[in-house]
Amino acid sequence: MGHRPRRIAVTTLLAVLAGMLLGAPAAPAAPPDYTTSEAGNPFADGWYADPDTVVYGDRFWVFPTTSKSYAEQTYLDAFSSTDLVNWTKHANVLTKANVSWAAYAMWAPAPIQRNGKYYLYFAANDIQNNSSLGGIGVAVASQPQGPYVDALGRPLIAQFQNGAQPIDQDVFIDDDGQAYLYYGGWGHANVVKLNADMISLGTHPDGSVYKEITPAGYTEGPQMFKRNGKYYLMWSEGGWTGPDYSVAYAIANSPLGPFTRLGRVLAQDSAVARGSGHNSVVNVPGTDTWYIVYHRRPLSETDGNHRQLAYDRMVFNADGTIAPVTMRVRDNFADNNAYGWRTYGGSFAATGGRYTAGSSLGGKALLDTNFGDLTYDADVTVTSGGGDAGLIFRVTNAGTGADAYTGYYAGISPAGRVVLGRVNNNWTQLAAPAMTVAVGTTYRLRVTAIGSSIKVYVDDMATPKISVTDGTYGTGATGVRVFNAAAAFDNVAVGPPVGAGTNLALNRPATGTTPCTASEGPEKAVNGAVNGGNADKFCSAVSGAWLRVDLGATRAINRFEVAHAQAGGESSTFNTRAFTIAVSADGVTWTQAVNVTANTAATSTHPVNVTGRYVRLNVGTPAQNADIATRIYELRVFG
Repeated sequence: MGHRPRRIAVTTLLAVLAGMLLGAPAAPAAPPDYTTSEAGNPFADGWYADPDTVVYGDRFWVFPTTSKSYAEQTYLDAFSSTDLVNWTKHANVLTKANVSWAAYAMWAPAPIQRNGKYYLYFAANDIQNNSSLGGIGVAVASQPQGPYVDALGRPLIAQFQNGAQPIDQDVFIDDDGQAYLYYGGWGHANVVKLNADMISLGTHPDGSVYKEITPAGYTEGPQMFKRNGKYYLMWSEGGWTGPDYSVAYAIANSPLGPFTRLGRVLAQDSAVARGSGHNSVVNVPGTDTWYIVYHRRPLSETDGNHRQLAYDRMVFNADGTIAPVTMRVRDNFADNNAYGWRTYGGSFAATGGRYTAGSSLGGKALLDTNFGDLTYDADVTVTSGGGDAGLIFRVTNAGTGADAYTGYYAGISPAGRVVLGRVNNNWTQLAAPAMTVAVGTTYRLRVTAIGSSIKVYVDDMATPKISVTDGTYGTGATGVRVFNAAAAFDNVAVGPPVGAGTNLALNRPATGTTPCTASEGPEKAVNGAVNGGNADKFCSAVSGAWLRVDLGATRAINRFEVAHAQAGGESSTFNTRAFTIAVSADGVTWTQAVNVTANTAATSTHPVNVTGRYVRLNVGTPAQNADIATRIYELRVFG
């Protein structure tokens, strides 16, 4: 289990007590374990940026910048949640009325608890030189939601030091109790020590107050956390209004560095969002589950301040490095909102954990995406009417009206058909095979579009109901639509094509029996590589060895692949001889999907038609010879 960031660890006991006093439970009943914000990104309503995170008692807190013009940035809001799904807004936790020297540009709040108090570090006034009033301040409150009041009557850091503009602060308390503040804009980063009172600065061993730690590529927005005894510094690169805004990181053995850039963790995705940056991280207490919380700009937005809050899963490799983060598109409407969806006609509402649409002649709702090749999944239920309901994709020029868009539509109808059509302010039917569709019954609808090949699946994800060739439209937004029917939509997921080229197990959390050596743990079997010899396999000499992978959500699975010893360059006599593969929705009840008794192949392939969140490979006979060690170079799961 990894160490959680000290900002969480040092506050847990006092925060739990505070939570009890507030009548809240001490810890989340079921620790969140998601692939992304499964209930949809953005996870909060409104324009916000620069989110910082903390856990107080049973609640996750996010403190962001209000993303408006400088003159309007005179207050800070916060959001809290017990499950990372349902968020409560706490308005005006800090306002300029409680900070005598702040006039505008209140940025990047950084929260922490100590001494029975809650502290919030913030920047104000965006000073451009040392003759201006402003910089980094600190406010204090008796409860997480404030109101916070300026603790000093002046900035804590009011001058440029080592070229660093005093903005974008992050607070961190190490295991020895020493508190640090990392900050800096204009391409320079500093770290200062905070004294035990949390409102005054200490000195470093060399007597200095401000130590520059600027890594290569640094622009702004430092973030410090600790895991497994290592110090991780993250920061933003590029221009905050540009598509090059991104997050990079370094790992050090000391909170003071040196910090050598290792690579980029988060960058824009031309299909999902731009300007992704200024992040924080959150670790679910008591687990090694981590999320990166950040802001991003919707693809269609050109105003630099139109930024939204998002989070995605952050996965660590076996050596402690961070795998590149994927911005996923999901919405299960568990939060009963439809943030990020834009409607065109009809009536839509997120309620009861679904996205419902009243009957209309072509009402639609779109996500601000731009996918070309894709797999688009959703649960579709026609709730009344004889028309149809389904998915629209590669959509441009959307407007109000039955066929007021350009793109494609795939739907199901109680009239007894599945339909696929091309739309350009008129309707061209491409296919409409017969299928029994019952009102009130939920069907899993999938569209896979790769180039001009378009396939539509209903429930059976192995055999398409429709397969056509049409390359008229190549890219665009994704959404849902009804025509002369009312419907409900749920469990929306859009991403690159799954199946032939997408491994659902890649970099997912993996567990297993005791490895042969510490460097041959189960995570090696899901890192996407087989060319590292003994350094890149899961090896276990335990009798009845097993390997388990968490896909993060229940997924339709159509194929398993297992890369054995020979695939990694070892002798074929070490290929796993007998094994089974089982799936489970909850990790408790398992269904066997594969049973192999005499494998000799270097890589074995196993077509299936199953669903599950958890996949477990159980070894019967570990090798062709008498060797007792199981060697699994990769377990791949395709949907």
